Amino acid sequence: MATAKSTTTEQILDIQRRMAQMRHELHVDAREVVKGAQSLTDWRSLVRNHPWLSLSAAAAVGYLIVPRRAERPTVVAVSPPVPVSAAATPAPPERPPRRNRWGILSTVMGLLGPIAVRAAQNYALQAMEQWLAAQPRGGPLPTGPGGGTGRPTTPFGAPGRPREAR
Repeated sequence: MATAKSTTTEQILDIQRRMAQMRHELHVDAREVVKGAQSLTDWRSLVRNHPWLSLSAAAAVGYLIVPRRAERPTVVAVSPPVPVSAAATPAPPERPPRRNRWGILSTVMGLLGPIAVRAAQNYALQAMEQWLAAQPRGGPLPTGPGGGTGRPTTPFGAPGRPREAR
């Protein structure tokens, strides 16, 4: 009876070992399936693994998204019939177009104007910062009677200073 009991115990332990091994293999397989699904849904891994296919797909999508140019209809101008008396008189000579002398100057001002405005803003900002840095922290204290410095007029003192104990 001792041998029968030992064989059943060995069989039970063997079955438990095989079940534990199967659970472990299932866990490893499930982990691999999850990694595979993540790599399929991750666009970076697709681009990394198939760069030329990704590039051509992006080019095709870009081509399909951009609308076509609208074709402009050809306009043919038809002049009204010229009366015989108007055709005999010569037309006044056309004056040459006036050259715009301000063209170059306006272009230069258009380019340099924003730079000059920005420089003026920076100068004003630096002057304001220097003026604020020269001021005492919390602003000037009011003077009391007799020219001495009195307590601040606010009940809590100047900003940034600890509250005085009463």
